[in-house]
Amino acid sequence: MSDVSPPQGVSGDPIESVRRQIDVLDSELLSLVARRLQLAEEIVALKAPQAGLPIRPGREVALLRRLVQAAPEPLERELVVELWRALIAASLRRQRLIDVVVGGGRGDPTRLFDIARRHFGARTRIKDVGEAQTALQKAVENPENTVAVTWWPAAPSVGGWWPALSETRFQSLRLIAGLPLLSTTGEPEAAVFAASAPEASGSGDVSLLFANDAHHKVQRALNEAGFDGREIARAEPRVLIRVQGFLTSEDPRAMALEHAGLRNVRVLGAYAQI
Repeated sequence: MSDVSPPQGVSGDPIESVRRQIDVLDSELLSLVARRLQLAEEIVALKAPQAGLPIRPGREVALLRRLVQAAPEPLERELVVELWRALIAASLRRQRLIDVVVGGGRGDPTRLFDIARRHFGARTRIKDVGEAQTALQKAVENPENTVAVTWWPAAPSVGGWWPALSETRFQSLRLIAGLPLLSTTGEPEAAVFAASAPEASGSGDVSLLFANDAHHKVQRALNEAGFDGREIARAEPRVLIRVQGFLTSEDPRAMALEHAGLRNVRVLGAYAQI
């Protein structure tokens, strides 16, 4: 047996050695997070005062997409998204407090609430108001600081509430995100509506359109207008349409749909996923 003992304060336990390295990294991460928030505050100070929500949905998706693609092993995609969504939410709080109202009607309300919480952060004020139309109305009444989270308009077995989007009182709202951003199915579970313009992410954007299609001409109209799209829900004569690409209300192709037989075409907004 050796009589040599480790120097005072130094442990020969390899587990303790790894734990000390983790402690050092934790301190470094803490400093980096603080610096990131300081830089976010600098951006806020440099910005001119502006109306509307400070959400940048396209930029957020583009950022997360880049980080997920660059993440080395053993980082999981889900962990990267969860960490950076928390950081993004913390940065947004330094610009303006945002209220999130959740309205699902049917389906599992706890799941919808959880989706909203994971996206907007643990400290964000979130309230379940019951019906989707109630949530949308709250976003209309408080356009500067409120977003509505509903079930995806064409989601099965959660109620066909989406025709209400044709009502005049909801004309100011736009679809700005589909949640969760990192989907395992390729389709969102929930939608975020706000009185704010959607934003292109740079690739993989999808737009939703609303129209009247009494004569079932939607696919022919899409083809004639040059869209890669399809009908995803119908409540006669109203139809919900999904098209590839980022589409604005001013896009001449939207008007081309009217010439091809659709009526009251409205671009609801756009979303992108990772």
